[in-house]
Amino acid sequence: MRTKPDKTTPLATVIGKAAKPQLCPAEGRALSIVNLLLNALDPTSLARLKASMELVQLSFRDVLIEAGSVSEWMYFVEDGLISLVSEYEPGRLIEVGMIGRDGVFDPGYILRDNTAAFRGTVQAGGSAHRLPKVVFQEFMDKDPTFNVLMIEFVRAFELQIAATASANGRALLEQRLARWLLMVYDRLDTPIFHITHEFLAQMLCTRRPGVTVALHLLEGKGLITSTRGQIEIRSRDGLIEEANGAYGTDEAQYVRLMGWDFRKHAG
Repeated sequence: MRTKPDKTTPLATVIGKAAKPQLCPAEGRALSIVNLLLNALDPTSLARLKASMELVQLSFRDVLIEAGSVSEWMYFVEDGLISLVSEYEPGRLIEVGMIGRDGVFDPGYILRDNTAAFRGTVQAGGSAHRLPKVVFQEFMDKDPTFNVLMIEFVRAFELQIAATASANGRALLEQRLARWLLMVYDRLDTPIFHITHEFLAQMLCTRRPGVTVALHLLEGKGLITSTRGQIEIRSRDGLIEEANGAYGTDEAQYVRLMGWDFRKHAG
């Protein structure tokens, strides 16, 4: 039986230096599973995976891997958010995708690519079940249900990246911002994000003054409240309308492929 997550977490404020994820206290937490991919497994497969997994803390600013590097771990996110970031020129960053309880990082390894294409940064603190890649690959090779589930997820994530590229190419900044806020809200279940304009500018690949103007536009329409270092969503439906088609396509594809909707407040 698939379960739905109910945990929330604040948003990270900056992208920072690499940090090693810390093991979480074992009191009760390691026994509960929120990650939707893990919850989709049959009890026997999940029990076998649990034997090799460990629950680790994901802290603000943690860099799990740099682009072009190799890691020995896969992360099934329980709560929090991992951002995949591309540095297209020195010091210039753009977010190409995000993974929360809906998935696993690094998705490229599902396709047997052990070299990270993007930097993996913890955008919102939380926790994840960490699994050695060698064990992950054994399950991919020997468990057909697990293999199909992972392939379906990586396809859904590819479509998320494609939708982000489409939005970056055609949507106005305030529409892209509306989409981004909705995507974060979907994965964290909290309408309040602790975030700086500088961080938003990095994620959306724009200048900070442009982010300020876009936030004022959304606030003027009553869709959000923006104060220093914090944004609160006031109207999810209003943000969907403001996104003008930039939001919802890849979410629908996820539902089609995976068979469930990761958005607790969808509908």
